[in-house]
Amino acid sequence: MSDMNQNNKFENEQNFEVELYRRRKAEGFRLNIGSDVPASDNTQVFERGKKENAVADTHTESSNEITSFSNESTRAQIERASKKAIKAEKREAKKVRKIKSVRNKKIYRIAWLLLVIILSAVMAEFFVSGFNDLFAVSRTQEEMVTVIISVGDDTDDIAKKLEGKGVVDSAMFFSMFLGLTGKGDEIEPGVYEVATNKDYLGVVNYLRNIDNRQTTITLQFTEGMTVLEVAEQLYDSGVTSDKDKFLQLCNSSEFDEDYSFIADVEENDERIYKLEGYLFPDTYEFYVDEDPALTISRFLDNFDTRVCKTKLELAGYSEKITIEDFAARNGKSIDEIVNIASIVQGEAANVEDMFNVASVIENRLERGASMDIHTLGMDSTQFYPYNSYEEIPEDIRDTFESAYETYDSEGLPPGAICSPGLDAITAAVNPNSTNYFYFCHGTGADGENTSYYASSFYEHQANLVAAGLN
Repeated sequence: MSDMNQNNKFENEQNFEVELYRRRKAEGFRLNIGSDVPASDNTQVFERGKKENAVADTHTESSNEITSFSNESTRAQIERASKKAIKAEKREAKKVRKIKSVRNKKIYRIAWLLLVIILSAVMAEFFVSGFNDLFAVSRTQEEMVTVIISVGDDTDDIAKKLEGKGVVDSAMFFSMFLGLTGKGDEIEPGVYEVATNKDYLGVVNYLRNIDNRQTTITLQFTEGMTVLEVAEQLYDSGVTSDKDKFLQLCNSSEFDEDYSFIADVEENDERIYKLEGYLFPDTYEFYVDEDPALTISRFLDNFDTRVCKTKLELAGYSEKITIEDFAARNGKSIDEIVNIASIVQGEAANVEDMFNVASVIENRLERGASMDIHTLGMDSTQFYPYNSYEEIPEDIRDTFESAYETYDSEGLPPGAICSPGLDAITAAVNPNSTNYFYFCHGTGADGENTSYYASSFYEHQANLVAAGLN
């Protein structure tokens, strides 16, 4: 055996002895601080530890733990092994990071590719829809709609109005078209009847031709419309561009000097619109964007002619008489007649029914207390100024209470609930003579719509069953 091998053997034996000695000292120290174990038992434990140490792991020299029992050579060896392990760990971590980096780059590339594809699809659809709108590809049905271009409307305003009427599909694209072509300034204010199947250029050319503008507008207003509905129709058709001013005038004293029947209307804080009931339903011709005061005067002039100046043949009278004069002879004001007529208009199924409904209202007002009936109890008054529960704005619907309802309130409402026609006004001023205090409508045994009248509550209950309402 060479000297080098002998030295290595000696060094290994020395290291082993040092390590064994260290283990014995550590074990002895642990035993000494342990529980009350007899000395003889300690000896046995030490001997057992000695045997266990003899078969200990032969690689203890590579341990990273450096103790006071290690000599300089052992500590140096352990430090070298520790540094080597750290370097190996760093190399492994670097390898893992590299693998992760490659994997992340693949994920990023895939995500970026998907994003590009999605954006491309969206942009393609965006421009295709714009192209279709530009050339009216999807607008094949021709329908004439009223479009009002007001003074001061910019390209965005015009585009939104056209989109709202179905003339174009996209206000944004049409506004861009006007901006890029500079044709927005060529469009003339006015009221137009525009076809919905024109392309962008056709729409612009039509709106820039003043010969296509309307100067007058003919509108029909039906019986039973409210002030709110009349204002909405006037605004939508271009007769007035200031709906708020129209409504404000309908609750003012602006027309008292010109119309005595308006001046006679009694002040009532609960009355919503003073002129409700007086916008006589008929067909009218207006100027485009005319003064709201002029518009209202057209309605009031017609009311004055029909109610206060025109003589009619009324049942029971041999001579013709105006409704105003007939009401006066019976001790009733025009406003009271209009109020009753508006309820008749809202309740009756037909003209014949109007005179019986009017008799029920008159009987309840004049003789109801004797029948223990103290209110009119008319459904048509419940939700005014709205026509139904669904029309009440959602934010006030649950708490809404109308001052016009006639189930809990006695007498007539504060004012009319709609614009009655001449038949309803005639029925209100000259109702049938009956003993009816109740009425209802339903389907009769023949399947036809039928009106049922009753003089007593018990008869009314039977009518409700017959009408399929109970």
